[in-house]
Amino acid sequence: MNTILEVFQNAGVFEIIIFGLLINFGIYLCSLGLYSVLDYFPNKQTLGDRQPILRSDIVLSLITVLCNTLVFILGVYLWKFGLIKLNQESSFLKIMLEVLSLTLVMDLLMYVFHRSVHFLRHFKQFHERHHEHESTNLLSLFVLHPIESIGFGLMMLGVLLFFPFSAIGISFYLILNSLWGTIGHLNYSILPESWLRLAKKGYLCTSEFHYLHHQNPGYNFGFYTSIWDLIFKTIHPSFIRKQ
Repeated sequence: MNTILEVFQNAGVFEIIIFGLLINFGIYLCSLGLYSVLDYFPNKQTLGDRQPILRSDIVLSLITVLCNTLVFILGVYLWKFGLIKLNQESSFLKIMLEVLSLTLVMDLLMYVFHRSVHFLRHFKQFHERHHEHESTNLLSLFVLHPIESIGFGLMMLGVLLFFPFSAIGISFYLILNSLWGTIGHLNYSILPESWLRLAKKGYLCTSEFHYLHHQNPGYNFGFYTSIWDLIFKTIHPSFIRKQ
C-alpha cells in the first residue's frame, strides 16, 4: 500500500484521473457481476417483480461512476496537499477498528442525508429519479442524481478531513460499502430465514429492509444498520413485526 501511495504522490493529473476511472469502473463492474451471480442463488426469495432496465438507467449509472471518480480525484489532492492525513499503522486489529468506526459514522451521516433528500423540498427532486425504481435491478444502486453521488462522496471526505484512517482501512470500507449497497438493492432475499432473523436482531440492513424503502419511501432510511430508523421511528412497521 505504501508503494501505491508513493505512486499517487508522484503522479500527475492525467495518471490520477486514469487510476480513478479504473477503480470506480472496477467497483461498478464488480457490483453488477455480484448482482448477476447472486441471481442464481438457490432458494432465493423473490421480493417483487424486477425493475426493467431503461437506457436512461445505463446512462445515469455511468454518470454516477464519473461523479465517484471526481470525488476520488478530489480526495487524492486533499491528501497530496496535506489536508487529509493517512495513518501509517496497519495492524489487523487497527484496520478492523477503522472499518467499524468509519462504517458507524457514515451510517449516521448517510441516514441524515438520505432522510433529508426525502423531506427537504429543494433536495427531494434530486432523489426522485432513484425512486422511479419502485422495485430494483442490478443498476438501481447507481441510478442517482449527480448531486446525490457527489454529496455521499463529500460526506466521506469530510470525515477523512477530521479523522485520520489508513489507506487499507479506507479501501476495506469502500469494498464493504459496495457489497452492502449491491445486496441492499437486490429484489430478492438470499439469506435463510434463521440468518435473516439474526441479521434483524443485530440491526443490520438487509435486501428486504431496503426493498421496503423503495415500496414505501417514508420508511427505512438506513444503509448499513436500522439503528437510526428505530431511534427516530422511521422503521417500517412490517419489518419490526417480522423480527
